[in-house]
Amino acid sequence: MSVYYKLTQLLKPKTMKGIRNNIMWSTYLLFIRVWLGYAMVTGGQSVLTVFGVDREFFEDWFGRELGFPAPLLMAFLAKFLAKGTEFTGGIFVCLGIFTRISSSLIAFVMLIATLVANIDYQMQEHLLKEDAFVTISCFLFACLLTINGAGIYSLDNIIFRKKFKLI
Repeated sequence: MSVYYKLTQLLKPKTMKGIRNNIMWSTYLLFIRVWLGYAMVTGGQSVLTVFGVDREFFEDWFGRELGFPAPLLMAFLAKFLAKGTEFTGGIFVCLGIFTRISSSLIAFVMLIATLVANIDYQMQEHLLKEDAFVTISCFLFACLLTINGAGIYSLDNIIFRKKFKLI
């Protein structure tokens, strides 16, 4: 055997292939997908309602509290882009279809939500507000799904079985 073959066999990651096909790991990813999907769909379902109900809240919050120059434009973007990403991404993640794309978008939205809305920069009570732990856990779970994919119990595995393997 050549030295090159021995080095490639030595440096070849053996654990990742075992983790991808492991039933317990895929079951864990399934539970994470269902929890994250449910949290995102329930949090993003306000995109289906009429904008007039939340208009005053968003205008006060973006205008007075955060100091953005165009509070109605920011409210529109938050309502339809962020909440729409939460809602549709939650459905996709829960079903396990396009999991890496939708979970990366959810991770981005949760990171922005944590940095903008859930950190108390004035330190009036605590550094993190009440909802910060939910958005941080959603961010971390979405990052996990972005890196690992949906697992074997998903529509991604059924449809794209051997076409795209990242690891």
